[in-house]
Amino acid sequence: MKKKVIHRIVYGLIMLGFCFSTNPVTAQLVEHPADEKHPEMYPAAPEASKSVRFDARGFLINGKRTFLASAGLEYARIPHQLWYDRLLRLKRDGFNCVEIYTFWNFHEPKEGQFEFRGDQDLDGFLKLVKKLGMYAIVRVGPYYCAEWNSGGYPIWLRFKDNVVVRADNSQFEKYVDRFFDKLMPIVSSNQINRGGSVVLVQLENEHPEGWENKSTNAYFLHLKNKALSLGLQVPYFFSGMHHGGDPAGDAPSLDDPGRPSPWMTTEFWSIWYSYYGSSQKDADLFGRRTWKIIAHGGNGYNYYMAHGGTNFAYFNDGGATSYDYGAAVGQTGDLRPMYYQFKRNALFATSFQDILENSKDSPLYRNLVTDTGLRVNTRHSESGDIIFLDHEKEGDAKASVHLPAPLGDVSLTLRPGEILPIVHHFKLNPGVTLDWAVTRILGISRQGATTTLVVYGPGGSQAGLQFSLQGKPSAVPGLKPLKITGKQAILNISFDANQPQTYGFKTGLNTIRVLAVNTALADRTWFLDDKGKNYVVTGPEYVSELSVQAKGGIKIGTEHFWKESQVYPSWIYGDGFSKVAAKADYRTDTLDKPFVKLAGWEYKSASIPATVDFDDSKWMKSGEAMEMGADGDVSANAWYRTTVDIKTPGIYKLNINSGGGQFIYFMDNKRVASGGMNEIPFNLTAGTHQLAIYAAHDGRGKLYRYIGLLKDVEKKGITGDVILHKGDAPYFVTGWRMIKPGTGQDGKVPPIPASFAAAIPYKTGEDAFKGLSGSAWFQAKINVSGGRKPVCFIFRSIDDQATVYVNGKKAAVQDQGDKPFTVPYDGSLDADGAVTITVFLENKSGPGGIDKPVEIIYTDDLFLKGWRMKGGPGNFESTSGWKTLDASAPFDRPYFYRSTFTINRKKASSYPIWRVTYQGLSRGFVFVNGHNLGGYPEGIPINSLYIPECWLKEGENAIVFYDQFGNRPDKVTILPEAVSSRALHVTNFK
Repeated sequence: MKKKVIHRIVYGLIMLGFCFSTNPVTAQLVEHPADEKHPEMYPAAPEASKSVRFDARGFLINGKRTFLASAGLEYARIPHQLWYDRLLRLKRDGFNCVEIYTFWNFHEPKEGQFEFRGDQDLDGFLKLVKKLGMYAIVRVGPYYCAEWNSGGYPIWLRFKDNVVVRADNSQFEKYVDRFFDKLMPIVSSNQINRGGSVVLVQLENEHPEGWENKSTNAYFLHLKNKALSLGLQVPYFFSGMHHGGDPAGDAPSLDDPGRPSPWMTTEFWSIWYSYYGSSQKDADLFGRRTWKIIAHGGNGYNYYMAHGGTNFAYFNDGGATSYDYGAAVGQTGDLRPMYYQFKRNALFATSFQDILENSKDSPLYRNLVTDTGLRVNTRHSESGDIIFLDHEKEGDAKASVHLPAPLGDVSLTLRPGEILPIVHHFKLNPGVTLDWAVTRILGISRQGATTTLVVYGPGGSQAGLQFSLQGKPSAVPGLKPLKITGKQAILNISFDANQPQTYGFKTGLNTIRVLAVNTALADRTWFLDDKGKNYVVTGPEYVSELSVQAKGGIKIGTEHFWKESQVYPSWIYGDGFSKVAAKADYRTDTLDKPFVKLAGWEYKSASIPATVDFDDSKWMKSGEAMEMGADGDVSANAWYRTTVDIKTPGIYKLNINSGGGQFIYFMDNKRVASGGMNEIPFNLTAGTHQLAIYAAHDGRGKLYRYIGLLKDVEKKGITGDVILHKGDAPYFVTGWRMIKPGTGQDGKVPPIPASFAAAIPYKTGEDAFKGLSGSAWFQAKINVSGGRKPVCFIFRSIDDQATVYVNGKKAAVQDQGDKPFTVPYDGSLDADGAVTITVFLENKSGPGGIDKPVEIIYTDDLFLKGWRMKGGPGNFESTSGWKTLDASAPFDRPYFYRSTFTINRKKASSYPIWRVTYQGLSRGFVFVNGHNLGGYPEGIPINSLYIPECWLKEGENAIVFYDQFGNRPDKVTILPEAVSSRALHVTNFK
């Protein structure tokens, strides 16, 4: 199978009007999934069907119609001490579900050593989700993508023979099964029918051969049978469903009679992984795209990502350490404009899930408004109707909603792009039906005998509600009355620009309360619960805690972000409970002294392996150089050493056949060069020399859409032939020309050299076929001079199949692309006294050509053997070897730098979030109190790394930089992130 072609497909999705708070780029890169005409879920086992099941119109969880408003996050990207905080922020945002990956290399970093404690405590995470009253969708892999190192494959798996990933390959499946034997029992024990949070499971991820459990795909069947044998009972699906940045698209309806399962998007891309932060414009755009899902028949969605997190340690795939994604909840826990927009979407969808999870498109109420510029569609069910008014155009739109008496006409103003839902005939309690709600509804809170309906709109705007009553209504002290007309209650609202208004009535023992807030307060309105009781709080920017006290009081903890200037009072509403507290007195003491001071720097060499007399006897030994990770090390750097015996002094140049990354070359402890892998110059005397090569990389690619031998891709460090060329003779074949074969030319007889006179010039690495299948002839001449003749030629890679001729004689055939092969040379010359190489190349599909340079090997060139290799940065925690850094210290190789800084946390009301800059440094990693923050520089527009607050301690903290090229740390600073730093306050309601 052609591996390179299916490795990655990337295209640009241009989003008009799309901008970011930190980056003006308007194009968003997205990866195009496989064709998914009818992606389906597979039903629960009988044992789980009472707890979770579905039909074509929606989900049923514990017998109740449930809209899955899911938030994508990765526990692997969050320290476990912060799991509760991040999950709570998502729950406060209206999400009732989270979706996670279970990265294989996170749980089995070394072969057979499974990690499920601390940050890897999957069982603890899923139980925490359950404790918070949320559901979980678990994507068990074994492939994940996710901008994660190697797409989740462990490094040790690369060095197993004959492992073909994502295929019915016994070697691959053997290791997958062993991982699943540890992973799946944890997932299975947390299924909802066993008292846990897991309601859906995904097997595999974005597989290029299809997204369904096709009976012809033995690999899919193997995963299915293995998972079922290990207790999988909840519904499951393969690869994903309806991925994209706008999953609903322009479809007038998502209803599909040919689909037996609900419509669900498991990856709704909100922003993208190459961005940090997002804006109100993003919130408006993605809010609209979410409303389209709700309005046109979607039964659930999962934002990828709702919280991005961090690629700590060495889990980066080469993109960025800060996997912020521009998400609703930022990397550091800050709340973006999208957070508040997504709350409006999620609370509405879950409040009216009885309609949305059992509805279909209906022509009803198309004439509800006379404004023909609005698109109107209705979702109809036995539980009621929702009429969506869609204003697709620019500028505000004024609409008059025509209703019969007693409510009559209600005027609305829609913002550009807004989709506004109008609810009709929805039962709030056994005696009260919401006949019409011509307003924006945030959500419904059922508080014992009280039902609180929260509605919102701009200050001064209008709204109308009409209720049908079965019993006789009565007034409620503290609530403004509604107008009663027979068996109907009417409420006309003009939203107050400064404070909430409360209206209501009572029928029998039940109270209906309408809480009307302006748009700004809607963002600051929270649906909370404790000890089985529900509350609505409005006013704070965020509520981190609510607890009912022993004597009946209620305590809430709130947060005020430094960047916000507006502070409101806090209002709280419960069953028969309504209180207001004065504005909180938030202290932001740290604003006066926002920077921590770093003590003096010390330095220590991380380059001892470059010295001549270094003892490498305990390092890994091999004839040819082995790629990074072969010794079991999972870091992003390694040292290589070998001896070089030189008989003839002079200029030599080094070529590395295969590998990747950044390199520094040392000969006898002297830094000679840095950078690439070819034509590295050395001026050597006769005798024995010590060669040391330092290798580093920014992460192993995620192998999107790759099927094939794992050991063939994403090689890092150096591997294969390492050749030291003597003199300045050409080391690579140049001057290639190309012709397409004519009639009767089948690749068996090469064209005569004269045929190439009019051929097209060709440069190594170009796609000769423009993405199409075909074949072509390539030819180049090598002039022989100075008595030095080649002995062979090394082709580093061709795509796809090649037959090679030397001076007209067939010399080699290669039918496996992307693999190096050697072509022998018998010493003969052509008529011009040169060597002619002719290649017939056949391309099956996608890009094709002579991928990599063709290397010329001469008789006096040296193949370097006898390698020693050791991965890892070395022991920076050792107390020996450190020196005080002064202004004169010169560096040209890897070094450690360390310092200390002091954190004062005694003032608990002030809560700065700290970041460390790396200005002036080259590339490397940062450690705070022994925790690896990840690599720098960033691959996204931010110039610092997040220090999780749980990794800091009161008083003195230690910081270490491992800088790969030895740049000095003089300009490093630690500073608070203003958008996420916050002040805390506790309010007691009695």
